[in-house]
Amino acid sequence: MAKKDWEWLFNDFSRVLRQNEVSYGDSRKGVWQVFDYSTEDFSGKLILAQPDSNAPDVRIKIPLQGTYEIYLGLFQNFCDRIKVKLNTDNVFERLRHSSKIANKQSFEDVYWKTENLDGKKEIIIRHEKGIRAAVGYVMARKPQRKKYSKEYLIHLTDDGFPSNYGIPDDIDDACWNIIACARIKPDFVSRGINPTSMADYPTRYQSQRRSPEKILKTEFPGEIYRQCYETLAKFFKKNENVHQRYFEIARKSGIKPLAYCRMAMYHANPPWDCFRSDFYDAHPEFRCIDIDGIPVNRMSFAYPEVRQEFIKLFTEAIEFGAQGVTCCFVRGFPFVCYEEPVKKRFKDVYKQDITKLPETDRRAEKIRSEFVTQFMRELRDALNDTGKNSVLIVAIVHANEDDCWYYGLDVKTWIKEGLIDILCPYTWTIEGEPAEIDMKFFSNVVRKSSVKLLPFLGSLYNDKNPVNFLKRAIEMTNYPVDGFSFWDGVDVRTDPVFHMLIEGLVSKKAIKETMEKLEKFPTYRTVITLQGTKVNKHSYGMAL
Repeated sequence: MAKKDWEWLFNDFSRVLRQNEVSYGDSRKGVWQVFDYSTEDFSGKLILAQPDSNAPDVRIKIPLQGTYEIYLGLFQNFCDRIKVKLNTDNVFERLRHSSKIANKQSFEDVYWKTENLDGKKEIIIRHEKGIRAAVGYVMARKPQRKKYSKEYLIHLTDDGFPSNYGIPDDIDDACWNIIACARIKPDFVSRGINPTSMADYPTRYQSQRRSPEKILKTEFPGEIYRQCYETLAKFFKKNENVHQRYFEIARKSGIKPLAYCRMAMYHANPPWDCFRSDFYDAHPEFRCIDIDGIPVNRMSFAYPEVRQEFIKLFTEAIEFGAQGVTCCFVRGFPFVCYEEPVKKRFKDVYKQDITKLPETDRRAEKIRSEFVTQFMRELRDALNDTGKNSVLIVAIVHANEDDCWYYGLDVKTWIKEGLIDILCPYTWTIEGEPAEIDMKFFSNVVRKSSVKLLPFLGSLYNDKNPVNFLKRAIEMTNYPVDGFSFWDGVDVRTDPVFHMLIEGLVSKKAIKETMEKLEKFPTYRTVITLQGTKVNKHSYGMAL
């Protein structure tokens, strides 16, 4: 028997389920399957639901008083996700085990949150339709997490895609992830308001207002995309603005919310053509034209009309509660190519045909950049005109100077003219190829300015080894960084390593200690028997 590492353990779910909510045999709709199990630490009875089981809510009273960390024992490689909340919480949070799978059938101690308990609170576990669920126990421990003095700012993004976690029950349920994220206390959160090329809220601008019902008459390349438009239709019908509510929750939690746009309006090529912009369809004359004269499915910043569409979105977001805006230039490129205004401008300045030069000719890049910089000037003026104080402008750019120039991102001029407040270089080069950030260039470019440098560490969706991110952070601290950015970092519950990783970014000491913890993470409890029979031995080829 291993040493006891908990103060309270609930491990028999049969005690809290009624007879008509349980099956001790086959899986059936409307019930949980209950099975006995044993580990080297303890035995118990777990609950399991198949994707379409539609199992009932489970309520467990926590008889503790004081502050405790709450963990759930999720059955690895079967429990895709569960919904969980206390009876005193407003919304269900989503919880899943880590992506680092044990080589044996195991439970993982998945940290949920630290809570001040009064002996009366109940934990509620909900089965989500279409999702596999299996929970073996609920556990409470005295707080183990250290508090560190804060050295670095933390900036996280949330793409705002409205169906990442199924169709939300209501407007607060659509904001569950910022509620969970608030516990790790980031300084800034950039929330996407147009991840599908038009406003994902009921904007007052007709040119940016989508019709989900129209798109729902088409077919989709995946169920998640249909859910996206079903979600939008649901909130549009009620004229509910999820982003406004999201920004409100963030502000009350001490986070500065920023509205981010992927700087593209487009009609995606098949099979992704459910993502489209009516403005793009209505104005073929404003599209990017490549060097060979072939159109690109992006709107061009060479046209004032296009620049104004983004300014509409950004200024409207400030009106409903964002405290700044984020220009995400690493999604949606290119922004300007070889349109007539670009060719004319180059001809006027250099007396040459820009299409006869290499795309990386610095003269051509500088001319292209003039149009993006003009947008940044117009954006700054428009945000100043909102009358809101200290509206921040954040720029997410490519990994080095050459790639920024290629896409028309003249960061030196932006800083010189005071057009940005925070600069966030990202781990991508041309066409989204991964690359290490040129920290020497970016630290030099912000030197002697008030612009804060918050480089991206990357995203766990691209690199599954969390230690790599912290090693990168340590290397970046050799430069005068103000903090760090993390892509999709608001979704801390999509993988438990997110929570530990981001929580550790506050100081150099915390980063180093978190690296040591992650080498041993997660905590597994290997299953010895299930339904009274041995597992993990003589089980080769058994499906999980």
